Amino acid sequence: MRNKGFVVMLLALSIAGCSDGRPEWMKTALDDDVDQARWEASSLEEKVATAGLWLQRLNDDDYLSLAKPAAEMEPEANALATCIDSSLEEATAESATGVRLAAADCVHELGYAKKVGELVD
Repeated sequence: MRNKGFVVMLLALSIAGCSDGRPEWMKTALDDDVDQARWEASSLEEKVATAGLWLQRLNDDDYLSLAKPAAEMEPEANALATCIDSSLEEATAESATGVRLAAADCVHELGYAKKVGELVD
C-alpha cells in the first residue's frame, strides 16, 4: 500500500508540469489549475484533451508503462477522463490537488503507471 501511495504522489507531481508538442486532439486541454468544479463543467472533449496532456507529461517523465507516442493515447485519455469523473462523483475536495490526485490514482488503477521497481534505474 505504501508503494502505491508513493507512485500516486509521483504521478500527481508529474501531472502538474508543462509540455509542448500536443497532437491536434489535445489542443482543447485545460490549464494546470483544474479544480473539481471546472473539471465537472468541462466538455468531454476538454476532459479527454486534458487527460491526454497529463498522460503525455507522465510519458515524458517516464512514469507510464504505455509503449506508444502521446499522439496515439486518445483511447487511454478517454478511459482516464471517465475514471476521473467516476472518482470525483463522491469527492468533496474542490482544489486542483484533488483532481490531480484522482487522476494519478486512476492512472495507477487503469494499469498505465510503471511499477515502483521500474521507476528506479
